[in-house]
Amino acid sequence: MTEAENFDPTVEISSLFGSVPEKFVVDFANGIDVVRERQRHMSTRTGLYARLYDGFTGKAAQNQAQINASLTDGVEGALNWLVDLTQSVAKSNRAIYQVQLRVNGLKQDVASLANYSADTRQALERLSLHLGERCSALELKVARIDSLQRAQTQLESVMGKWGAGLFARLSLTGRCYAVLEELRWGAFGDHFLSVSGAQRQQLLEDLSNRAIIQLSQDAKVGHGERIATRNRWMARPLPAETWRAGEEALAYLGDWSCPERSPMTFAISQVPEELPLQMPLLGSARRMTEGLVSEMFLETSV
Repeated sequence: MTEAENFDPTVEISSLFGSVPEKFVVDFANGIDVVRERQRHMSTRTGLYARLYDGFTGKAAQNQAQINASLTDGVEGALNWLVDLTQSVAKSNRAIYQVQLRVNGLKQDVASLANYSADTRQALERLSLHLGERCSALELKVARIDSLQRAQTQLESVMGKWGAGLFARLSLTGRCYAVLEELRWGAFGDHFLSVSGAQRQQLLEDLSNRAIIQLSQDAKVGHGERIATRNRWMARPLPAETWRAGEEALAYLGDWSCPERSPMTFAISQVPEELPLQMPLLGSARRMTEGLVSEMFLETSV
């Protein structure tokens, strides 16, 4: 087998899109269904999701059917996997907090079912305790380390990736969206949630300005110059440069979006045949960037 055949695109995705593992853990937690005593089979998820599951849990694809079968026997197996994933994969406050919310909901579901197994109840208690400890540790860590400095460090790092062309195989707006998701799920997003008022506004202005400059450079236009149509902003690179794995990652990261509340995010990440009516026909780097920033940081808490 050649080196190209051995290459797993999910390895590249996980290293470049740091937001994918964080979102994966949250989705895994949300997929645990206590009331119905079943698990969402990997076959109902995207191919990327299944490959990520294999990679993060250390299981080869040929063992997937056996894993699924064991999980459908009860939720204990899924909770054990969730403990492992939160320990080894989830790093951001956003991910840990959302998993903790889900676990609290699962505890309520279990409490309403008198015949639920003691093992499941104990597994939930252990997981809840573990998550509480993780949240406390993260809070102490944030208290010790300047949150703004960590946010600025991540901003510099992610913008450096963009400037170095690591997202160049995506559309112009796809690059901007990928960068914003990286920041939203990382130290920058954690800091954003910890501040308010003028501090929050200044943070978003700095982010928007950096993204506008880089997007304008990529598009080879002035900061305020408009390109004739939105098609230019959303056009894929040349066929030889098309990055299927990267586009799958964007679709996965943006599966929370909808045409009504987040038309730009939906159009860019999901690439529907018919674009939302709210998607502007003409646009500048500023208009595209500020629209995405508004949808992702101000209009949704995902």
